[in-house]
Amino acid sequence: MTIAALVLAAGASSRFGSPKALAPFEGRPLLEHVLDAVREAGIDEIVVVLGHAADEIEDGIEWLSERRVRNPDPRHLASSLQVGIAAITDIDPPVKGVVIALGDQPRTRPEVIRALVAAARTSDRPVVVPRYSDGGGANPVFVRASAFELVDEATGDRGLGPILAEDPYTVLEVPITGSNPDIDTPSDLAELAWGERVRANREQVERVREVPDGADFYAPVSGLFRADPDRSDDPVLAELVTMATPGETWLDIGAGAGRYALPLARVAAEVIAVDPSSSMLTALQDGTVAHGVTNLRTIEDRWPMADPPAADVALIAHVGYDVEAIGPFVEAMEASARRLCVAVLMERPPASVADRFWPIVHGESRLALPALPEFVDLLRARGREPSVTMTERPPRQFEQLAQLEGALRRQLWIADGGEKERRFREAFDELAVEGPDGTFSLAGQEASIIGIVTWTAPTKEGLT
Repeated sequence: MTIAALVLAAGASSRFGSPKALAPFEGRPLLEHVLDAVREAGIDEIVVVLGHAADEIEDGIEWLSERRVRNPDPRHLASSLQVGIAAITDIDPPVKGVVIALGDQPRTRPEVIRALVAAARTSDRPVVVPRYSDGGGANPVFVRASAFELVDEATGDRGLGPILAEDPYTVLEVPITGSNPDIDTPSDLAELAWGERVRANREQVERVREVPDGADFYAPVSGLFRADPDRSDDPVLAELVTMATPGETWLDIGAGAGRYALPLARVAAEVIAVDPSSSMLTALQDGTVAHGVTNLRTIEDRWPMADPPAADVALIAHVGYDVEAIGPFVEAMEASARRLCVAVLMERPPASVADRFWPIVHGESRLALPALPEFVDLLRARGREPSVTMTERPPRQFEQLAQLEGALRRQLWIADGGEKERRFREAFDELAVEGPDGTFSLAGQEASIIGIVTWTAPTKEGLT
């Protein structure tokens, strides 16, 4: 079966604000990722439909053998489909089918294209589409040449969708894992990049781990997160306290053992602490008793919540690094904040303290989670205007050597008695040092650069 590909890249990118095809993603224009997937699937005959900003896209893409055609009236997806199919029918020898892909889906996968073509070889249905396990649009689409007349019937911006919905028996669905998200806004692109880093980080752990996580990941170490609410040596806390006013309510998302919730309760009218860890919240409740704090209430739940509380200020502190769906997370945070949103994040994620052990123990470098720089970029992509105050925190000192060892091992997922533990033990014995005050840390460990990010919570009408 001779197959061609049709890539649609004629849209106005009105929500994006600039030509999406040229938007940088992982160092290359977004459209090139789609073209790569088509080529890797084994399709050499490729037609690309251009329209808005066609000259810019022509100059900005590293073309190979793709044929480019222009849609003189690219206001609707249907017209681009029709221009593209007309070009496909000019190919000699005639093709038996076409894979139609969208130029704003950089995670189009070659294996999905191959799966559609393979399914078409064994089915007489004229249209084959993916059905993604994570939901989302059914793209790319395979259309047999015998069904090209369907394209002539298409109108508007939904392309073939309405036509196929009227006669579902023309369509064969192929189950596919994952999804293939559209990029409509700069925020979509930033969220995609963030989520992929989180997922890659998690998949790396699953591949190398020797021990499972417990039901409550923080249960063994919740005590390490306790802090004196009256401390005066924490520059981050000092900055947060200046933001708090006596009549306001603060929402601390991922409050943990109350490092910031407890001292903020000394100033604010009320603090609402949300955390999914029962052990952390137990440590926090113990802290309220020990320090006589009565205006703090806890909610054991994972953010975003089904029924979130409202507050004047919403805070996350060292939370969010490993949140794959960061867009809904931030949107829920903004929706709960009447006045201000605050995020305290490190330039490198907290778990990076164990990074130097990864090559030694696992034979590979740790894939980094997104952190402060990516979060600021995300906010800007969402149309926010964040303000960032930078500070730093000295390397953490542990009162006991076993506490330092335990904190590192939790970020390495190694079992007792194995070869990986032996390599860890050798490195740990070399790198762990005792300070003059009897506390323990890692030799050569640098101070943590921390940013305090603030931005105004938008009105509901302004949310993207």
